[in-house]
Amino acid sequence: MKQDDGWLGAQWLLISSLIVWLTYINPTHYLSPDSTYYLSFAGWLVGLDGNQYGHVATGWDGTFPLGYPLLIGTLAIATGTSLLVASKLLNIVLTGVFLAIWRQRIGARRALWIGSLLVLGSSVRMLTYTWSEWAFLILLLEWSWFMSQPVEPIRSGRAQYRYVGILLLLTIGLFLLRYVGGYVVIVYGLMALASYRRTGWAVARLRIGADLAYGISMAAFMLGYFFLNSQLSTSPYGGERFYETDETIWEKVYLMVLAPMNELLLLRDYIPGEPALLVLVGLLAQVALIGWIGSRLKPQRDTLPDWKQTDRQWLRVLLFSAGTYLTLLFALRFISPFNGPNARLMAPATVPLLSVAMVWISRWNNVSARRQLGYWWAMFLLCSWLQLLPQVDLWEKLQRLTSTM
Repeated sequence: MKQDDGWLGAQWLLISSLIVWLTYINPTHYLSPDSTYYLSFAGWLVGLDGNQYGHVATGWDGTFPLGYPLLIGTLAIATGTSLLVASKLLNIVLTGVFLAIWRQRIGARRALWIGSLLVLGSSVRMLTYTWSEWAFLILLLEWSWFMSQPVEPIRSGRAQYRYVGILLLLTIGLFLLRYVGGYVVIVYGLMALASYRRTGWAVARLRIGADLAYGISMAAFMLGYFFLNSQLSTSPYGGERFYETDETIWEKVYLMVLAPMNELLLLRDYIPGEPALLVLVGLLAQVALIGWIGSRLKPQRDTLPDWKQTDRQWLRVLLFSAGTYLTLLFALRFISPFNGPNARLMAPATVPLLSVAMVWISRWNNVSARRQLGYWWAMFLLCSWLQLLPQVDLWEKLQRLTSTM
């Protein structure tokens, strides 16, 4: 037990060190245009200088909800650090909180598996950037976990209201981190309707009041926040988001197809117009590793555990969540010209599904199979750090480097 705790602590130190090192060596300190909005708004909220990072805040900014900027600003005040340092420290702290939650929930040894997802190159990039996605994903996993826990219907009205109250607080947190977080209300509604059909009216009438309270309360909160935006700024949601572009319908469809395909490439993303050599190398390495792991584990497949009922229920919630999120994301992309969908935007669909897979793998009782998979998964994680290399113009930079040697 103590040894597993030590490994979990080492995992957190590794992730924290990568965040610090990558921030230090990168000329922009892993700040994107969105990051400058977060920092400037955080500075405006708490009275610190957030305008030095590239965007000037002139007052209330509804471009993004206030949750993430407020967390950054609060931590900056509490630690006496700059907003930039506080934003990186926040992700380090949240990583520790995430690992501690899952250690308490499933034990240190099993938490190592779900924590290993944070060592993936794409995850390290997301954690290092000053983005709200990591805080959002933690709350999304908590929301989905609580949604899956009552495997049997709750037959007490009071208990149902307490349960829905927890989900409501988590949903408010999701919305305050990203406006799209409100999509989980749709997921809740779809799953409630499916539950009514499965359990019948006798059980449905015990929970329908709490379900309506959840939906109405969350709708009122979101509408109230958008109204506040419109009163304090020029737009309910931070500016014009829905307008026509020069993109053809087929260009948009191409982006929709490319996004999920890129999510399968854990070692290197494909960027249109850029050389695909490293993508091909990464794909071949990924296929080879998966094939080798499969061949080694196939003789031992009878010793692998079945899915527990709680895991099945969690997977069901996550599939509902991922399907609803992707449908909404792709529909919005047709009428709103935001970037991508890229790995950052796809994370709420892919990371939770990978998490439930890691939880299942962590239950393997076959120590030999689990260790074999662990060794090769560690190699796979190291290979995934290809994602940390510059995504644009890398091939030209490598050619210039080799020509000078």
